[in-house]
Amino acid sequence: KISQIIKSPTVRIMLCLYQKGDTRHTQLSKLTTSRGTLSLSLRELEQEGLIQRKIIDTKPIQSIYSLTEKGNTIAKQLKEIQQQILKGTLQAVSAP
Repeated sequence: KISQIIKSPTVRIMLCLYQKGDTRHTQLSKLTTSRGTLSLSLRELEQEGLIQRKIIDTKPIQSIYSLTEKGNTIAKQLKEIQQQILKGTLQAVSAP
C-alpha cells in the first residue's frame, strides 16, 4: 500500500526535512523507534544524494541535516502524495 510507504522512516525523514528545513539529528531521532534505523536511513539518503549533513564542532558535536535540490524535488512529490492519501483522493493505478 502507498500509505505504508509514506509511513516508512526514510520518507518520514524526508518529509520532516521538507517541512522544517535544517534539522538536528536529535530532532530526527523522534521519527523512528530505533537509533539503528535512523542511522541506516540517514546514511542511505545521503548516499543517494537526497540529503546532506553538516557537522558543527561544538561540545557535543552536532549534526544538521537538510535536503539537497534533488531531495527537495522528491520530498515535494512525497508531500503531495501524502496530502492525497489524507484527503482520500489518491486513486490506485493498475498496470495494463
